[in-house]
Formats: sequence, structure tokens, C-alpha cells
Amino acid sequence: MSSSQSAPILSLSKVRKSFPGKEVLKSIDLQIAAGELVALVGNNGQGKTTLMKLVLGLLAPDEGKILIHGEAATSSRTTEQKALFGYLPETTAFYPNLTGQETLRYLSSLKQGAPSRIDEVFAIVGLEDAKQYRVKTYSKGMKQRLGLAQALLGNPKLLLLDEPTNGLDPSGIHEFYQILSRLKTEGVAILMSSHLLAEIESRADALALLKGGVISAHGSIDELIGTAELPSIIRFQKGQKFNLKTLDQILKQHTVEKKYIEHSETFVLTCQPTNKQALLLALLSTDGLINKLIVNDPGLEQLFLQLNSGLEIT
Repeated sequence: MSSSQSAPILSLSKVRKSFPGKEVLKSIDLQIAAGELVALVGNNGQGKTTLMKLVLGLLAPDEGKILIHGEAATSSRTTEQKALFGYLPETTAFYPNLTGQETLRYLSSLKQGAPSRIDEVFAIVGLEDAKQYRVKTYSKGMKQRLGLAQALLGNPKLLLLDEPTNGLDPSGIHEFYQILSRLKTEGVAILMSSHLLAEIESRADALALLKGGVISAHGSIDELIGTAELPSIIRFQKGQKFNLKTLDQILKQHTVEKKYIEHSETFVLTCQPTNKQALLLALLSTDGLINKLIVNDPGLEQLFLQLNSGLEIT
């Protein structure tokens, strides 16, 4: 197997980019494998758009290397390297009086793509029945799928998606991610920036957090939550045989402090996930002690807030 075949689709090593008076990206290291969806997250002003432009070749890095399929890429990309990319910006704009098919024919000619690919991408994004309609009749979700279709015209190996589901309703979001899931099974790598943490939590293979000019956290969401040792929150109300002394003994044994919210008659416990199972077993094994148990495990939103604590926006 050649090095280009075994290499990640995209690799950034020590990439730096500055603008007058501001260093935006200090030292970026990131790799994306075939079939992997990496969510690029971070507060506004942390350099997500700059990183996307560097990958696309719209900007040149001051230092560092960008490898595409194992080959070095400069700002003047070769035709072969350009064909490896598909890009969907946050806001798509198409000429409203053209049909969907006419739109893709025109864009395909600009990309020097094969016309036969047009029907294929319409099928991929589920717009076969709407390709003869004028774009001005398309819904927001249909326009976004048309935008994804144009990104797929060159049969890319890497998709760059900038806030791709903004403005979509829940059904449109679900359909969009179904398409991405199919593309992943075909080996397409995806780098997607998003502020919608709840949306990407169960869909991203890995998270890359931009903070202070570097990727300060990178890995699967479960791994990052485990490393951060975020607590689980356990809520319950008094059971029919509730006994405060018994409860305090259990909590002392498991080194857990309680908080009582009087207006809702609810106890709130905060514990580390490693202690959760034993604590729950003790609470549930005591007949009638508790009622209406709710367990909230830490998620991506809590992780994001902790990782960004103390961040100064520049």
C-alpha cells in the first residue's frame, strides 16, 4: 500500500496563521480519516473560518504543513487536489430562476466535472423529483440539499461544511445527517463547524475544540467527557419509607453531598460517573427510600463549557 493510500484524507501539522495585529491560529495539528466526521467547535472569534479557508486554499499558512491524501498542498492547488474537496458554506445563494438541474449543470461546467455526475448527486441528496423546479420554489431544506449536491459534484473525498444545518427544521436536520451518514460509509471524510452542540453530540465521530489559537481538545466525545471527569447529577424525591438518617449513611459511604430543594421536594446529588453505579445500587436497594429517580449524565454542552472556562474572546 502506498503512503498516500494509508495516509489520512486531511492532515494539518503545526499550521499557523496571523493577520495584522492578531495571531489567529498558533499551531494547529489535526487529522481526519476516511469515513470520519469531525466536528470543529469553538466560540466566535477562535479561527474556525480561517482554518476552513486554509484547508480550501483560499488562504496560505504562515507556517506548517497541510497534506491532502498524503500530498503537500499549497494555496495554488492542483486540479487533482481541488477535485478532492467539496465545500458547503453557511449561506448558499443560487440564481432563483434557474432550475435545480440547470444550476448544477452550470456549476459542474465551472468545476470541469462530468455531466453524468449531476443525476447521481441529485439522487444522493434526494432531489430527483425537484430537479426540474426553479430554485425560487425550493424550501430552505431543499436549498441546503442543493448546496450539498454542488459540493458533491467532483466526487470529493473531503467535505467541508460550515454551519450546514442553520435554519433547518428538525425533519430537515434529520434528513441532512442521513445523507452524511451514507457518505461516510462510502469513505468520505467530513470536517464540519457547528454551534449546535446537542445536534452533533450523537453524530460526530470526533470533536476538535479551537481555543486560543490551538486545538485544545481532540477526540471522541465520550473520551473527552471521561477525561474531564464531569459529574453526573442524580435527582429524586422521598419514597414512602424515606429515612433521612439512612440516606445520610449511604451518601457518607459514597462520599456524596446532598442538596435539598424544598419547593420541589427534590434531593440533588452530584457524583463522579465512576461512583454512580454503586451509589444508585445502594439507593435503589433500600426499599421505599426514594421515588421519581432521574439521572443526568454529562454531555457535550457541559464539556464545552468546562473546556472554555476562563476563555478570553479576542
